[in-house]
Amino acid sequence: MPVSGLTVVMCTGNSGKFRTAQEHLAPWGIEVTQIPLDLDEIQATSAAEIAQHKARQAFEILRRPLFVEDSGFAIDEFNGWPGPMVKHALEAFGPEGIVHLADLTKHRVCRFASAAVYADVEGELHTFGDDTRTPGTIAAAPDRGEGPRSWSDLWSIFIPEGSTTTLAAMPLAEQERVFAQWRGTSVVAALGAWLTARE
Repeated sequence: MPVSGLTVVMCTGNSGKFRTAQEHLAPWGIEVTQIPLDLDEIQATSAAEIAQHKARQAFEILRRPLFVEDSGFAIDEFNGWPGPMVKHALEAFGPEGIVHLADLTKHRVCRFASAAVYADVEGELHTFGDDTRTPGTIAAAPDRGEGPRSWSDLWSIFIPEGSTTTLAAMPLAEQERVFAQWRGTSVVAALGAWLTARE
């Protein structure tokens, strides 16, 4: 495994995202510090566009290298809706509402998509996007289980490909298998590979 000794700043107020970023950058020897900022979130259909906007704002405030990550949840038969607007959809409908909307589809296929944007010392943006995350399906009803690692309501309705239960309700070992796969292919891992290659 690469060992870089780097430390990077992640601008987020979401402790779950921060912990995930720590896990995804650890194999590269990169430490992460968290700085929560109150950033405007534009309305856009692209996670990358939203993350770029946040990274510009954050750099103007901090004037130092940093990165932000933004994600979305796409339902294939709704042409990728709600995408990055999933937070608003969950606030309006809740997981139960998303499940009922999925009842209108034939296959219930969905996927996560995300983007990480790094602002370098000059404020130049470097974008790492993911529109090919392994798909899953939306459950017939939310199942939150009793797992300790459920920091998103979406986990209660997302069934990863090859599984029969929601991410939130999986036994810890199976949940960790899914996370291990994601750790190696995430946009944050791609950022880690790029940062260590620059050293």
